[in-house]
Amino acid sequence: METNDYADENFLLQKLKKRDIQAFAKFYKDYSEDLLILAYTLLGNAPQSIQKVDELFMDLWEQNKFEKITLPIHNYLYSELRKTCKPAVYSNN
Repeated sequence: METNDYADENFLLQKLKKRDIQAFAKFYKDYSEDLLILAYTLLGNAPQSIQKVDELFMDLWEQNKFEKITLPIHNYLYSELRKTCKPAVYSNN
């Protein structure tokens, strides 16, 4: 990741910490598509994947968890999403 990318991400995080709704819209737009792909890869279910990604973003906003995010942002988001996207376990019974 380039130095400018870190600066841009840091600037975005600072705005998110101040509860800037336009920054949140940009945040969602910039990261949601890749997170949806990851969630679908883990879950194999489109509606459930959308729900998990939306829950992640809503939890960050509602709980104002932006202080916990470290750069690069995508690493943090991928890690948090993986914690909630547990593939269903199928039994042969």
